[in-house]
Amino acid sequence: MKNATHPEPDEFDVIEGRSYRSSALYWIGILDKAINAQFTAEMGAARSIVARWRTLSILVENNGLFITDLANETFIERTALSRLLDSMEHEGLLERVPRPNDRRNIEVHITDKGREAFEIMLPIRRAVFQRAVAGMDQEELRQLLKSIRRLVDNLMANE
Repeated sequence: MKNATHPEPDEFDVIEGRSYRSSALYWIGILDKAINAQFTAEMGAARSIVARWRTLSILVENNGLFITDLANETFIERTALSRLLDSMEHEGLLERVPRPNDRRNIEVHITDKGREAFEIMLPIRRAVFQRAVAGMDQEELRQLLKSIRRLVDNLMANE
């Protein structure tokens, strides 16, 4: 049965054609918005929880990033990231440490309290993702990730 609100892509002449509904990028944006909205609701938190999640999840894997690198990884504009880092540092979730040999470069380090916050958020984020991918098998998910990475690689090659 077809959904009148979300027609299947094969109903259009070409993907990324005249209709926004045929745009893969549109649907990626809708997916991101829906996942973030559910995550925010389930966390019972303000919208800034998504930025906090991104920041903590990146620092868990890449502790000690420079602020500029963290801004690039989180997709948070640098001024907004600075305000977020102020708040998160005040809460004890992270700390900013000047590099010993170049005090102009600031590294951002996650604290134990930040790791604890990440561990609380992780199962909720995973549960939302599991609902989003319900009915998809591992091969479909691998292909989806491979396709998205290819889109990114194609665009990055042109920068």
